[in-house]
Amino acid sequence: MSLRSFSYWLACCIAAAMAVGATEPEKAGTPDLTLPGTAISSVISVPEPSRALLLFAGIMAMAFTYRHAWLSWKRSAQS
Repeated sequence: MSLRSFSYWLACCIAAAMAVGATEPEKAGTPDLTLPGTAISSVISVPEPSRALLLFAGIMAMAFTYRHAWLSWKRSAQS
């Protein structure tokens, strides 16, 4: 594994972990926004670990697909 490949996967893992952390506002330290009572029920996030895991897996799957497509295009351009 090259340094470029390692740094790509490391950056993707960090971005995915940050996105998962942002799904739970009390853990991410986001500012508290005051909204009217009717709008609050549609905005408050549901802290479910399964959603966080699916988000992480989805971001990593997109990173894998992007890298695979990029390498395929790069190889076809060289030929």
